[in-house]
Amino acid sequence: MKMQAKIFIGAAIFILTFLSNASAQDRIISGEIGVTPIHLDVQGNRAKFNEYTDLRAGGVYGQIELRDDTPKYYLDFKAQDMGYYSQRYSLEGGKWGAFKYNVYFDELPHNLTYGARSFYSGIGTNRLSYPIQPPSSNVATWNTFDYTIDRKNYGAGFKLDLIKPFFVDFSVNKEERKGIFPNGAAAGSPGNGAIELPTPIDYVTDNLKLTAGYSKNPFFVSFGYFYSQFTDQNSNLYFRNPFNGATAALTDVYTLAPNNNYQKFDFKGGVKLPLKSKFDMSVSYAQAESSANLFSSYVGTTGLVPITLSGNVFNGKRETQDYSFVLTSNPLSFLDGKLFYKNYDTKNKSDQIVTQDGANTLVNPLFDYRKQKYGAELGFRLPASFYLTTNYTHVQINRRERDDIPVNKDNIYGADLRWSGLDFMLAKVGYERLERRGTFEGSTNPADFEYWIRRYDVAPKNRDTYKAGIDLFPIENLNFSFGYKYKDTNYTDTILGLQKDKRSEYYTEADYLLLKRVRLFAYFDYEYVKLDQFQRVGNANVNAAPTTAAYNWTLTQTEKNYGFGGGMNIDILPKKLALLLQANVYKSDGFADYTYLRPFVPATDGTRNQNSIDINNWGNYRTNYYIAKATYFMNQNLSFAAGYAFSKYVYDDAQYNGYQYVPGPLSSSNGAFLTGAYNNLSYRADMYFVSAAYKF
Repeated sequence: MKMQAKIFIGAAIFILTFLSNASAQDRIISGEIGVTPIHLDVQGNRAKFNEYTDLRAGGVYGQIELRDDTPKYYLDFKAQDMGYYSQRYSLEGGKWGAFKYNVYFDELPHNLTYGARSFYSGIGTNRLSYPIQPPSSNVATWNTFDYTIDRKNYGAGFKLDLIKPFFVDFSVNKEERKGIFPNGAAAGSPGNGAIELPTPIDYVTDNLKLTAGYSKNPFFVSFGYFYSQFTDQNSNLYFRNPFNGATAALTDVYTLAPNNNYQKFDFKGGVKLPLKSKFDMSVSYAQAESSANLFSSYVGTTGLVPITLSGNVFNGKRETQDYSFVLTSNPLSFLDGKLFYKNYDTKNKSDQIVTQDGANTLVNPLFDYRKQKYGAELGFRLPASFYLTTNYTHVQINRRERDDIPVNKDNIYGADLRWSGLDFMLAKVGYERLERRGTFEGSTNPADFEYWIRRYDVAPKNRDTYKAGIDLFPIENLNFSFGYKYKDTNYTDTILGLQKDKRSEYYTEADYLLLKRVRLFAYFDYEYVKLDQFQRVGNANVNAAPTTAAYNWTLTQTEKNYGFGGGMNIDILPKKLALLLQANVYKSDGFADYTYLRPFVPATDGTRNQNSIDINNWGNYRTNYYIAKATYFMNQNLSFAAGYAFSKYVYDDAQYNGYQYVPGPLSSSNGAFLTGAYNNLSYRADMYFVSAAYKF
């Protein structure tokens, strides 16, 4: 068992023992202890199956819950998966109406790939090297390792209510992340190849939070402070770059996350007003700072290339001001109202570094923005059990150092109508209209691609959203729900880029209790997405006659996402024997329909045509999950269970099918050295388990 877990369990036992010795005659102790051995058989990608878990063949997983209640004090202790990478511990306690505290520790793995390969040595450190140039393309001789990150999170908190109406809330937290993560690096520019680097992860984040305030009708006031410090033990990753040819012996550098700190001050207040009204406000100021050493040269194909910098250290600094005001009111029995204003303003006060690289002079831009949002909502109680909600919101974003569309203005209108005229039914319909406007201030030269492109995050658009839902309770113990939503987005000014986005979503679910012993449940979700793009390759003139080197092309991308399942809980023998059966299926089918707006020429296109350039497997996957579990209650304290769980994941994507560790030679523009990250994600897992639990 790991050291953190031993310390935590020891502290919990000490506290429980201390409290049990004090006023034992008033003690009410309850809890549950459980153990679950499993037999596991995984075929295929074990890392994907265990992506956020630590299930092992022959593993024995325990669970402990203890609760200690007295007329004045309480104490809760929970432990789960002790000794595994998915272990969790928590201890909460306090005195009723006076104070409360909590201490916790949890660990969570993130497994990406087991058995990855690389020709580099020093994997897991910040220095990667290899002995001979070029490195061997014989993958069998490469080093093997795992892409996995272990996250540990522990902290404590204390809240004091004894001095009511004043209160104080204090907490501290530490998070540690260690492991290896894949990062892609361009091996040269322009063109050349790419390389996948096993990057060390060694992060520590320390957080502190303090809140103090006053709460007594009709006032509420609180002041808060939050501080976070992030430390990366590796500021740079040093590696030999095999694509640098004769200069591959030189050390290249990949910069990693810099150390930084963040602090935030906030004030929140509220007051109740006449006419069933309330005014709330929130004001905060935050500051983030970081620094990084800069390099005065880089590795080129001919050797080290010197550059001239106006400063050797980059100091990053961003300040954020955020405030909001909300007034809610119910002045009349049939009328509800809400007015709000929100402002979010960031100011980038980082260094601007002037870089002289030969004849080129570069200056890093400082991006920041201001977002203002205001609006109103009105709710009307109408005759015949109707309730109508209407709303309007205006959003304006002003961006600095955004050359294409620096200002966006959104107008959003909406209405929702709810009807509850029948005891067994609730019906809802709604509509929302978004109109986004923005003036293009980019290139004025038609020979420049930027003249035609409108990026979808800021491009002007109209979006209509329709939704409807119904909840039915036709008979006792039967619930049924159905919902539908449709979004239609048109990018009104876009020539090159995303032009349309249409989405339909359906959901339905049902729950039925039969004879008070059998509960049946089922659900079905479906989403259809269609995206239309218009793009160009070659020169930028979209109106020019097409050639094999310069032409327009379109892409219609569709996605079909399904989720359905169901099951039953059966009390075979009431309070003695229960059975659970459940099945879930999730599926996604993607298709990319490309169209070249030019004739195909055999001399340059070979066997390609309008059908062969399409991609039929665009991020396709399917997950099946089934479980059967029987539980026997020997008495009110002791129970046993046994079961079987099946999980299958099939991943089919054009990007990964036919995976190669070395897809092209060093001299090729598509040359690369890969490590197997995210390769062969499919798996099948069979798990048999038994468990025993004792309640007291």
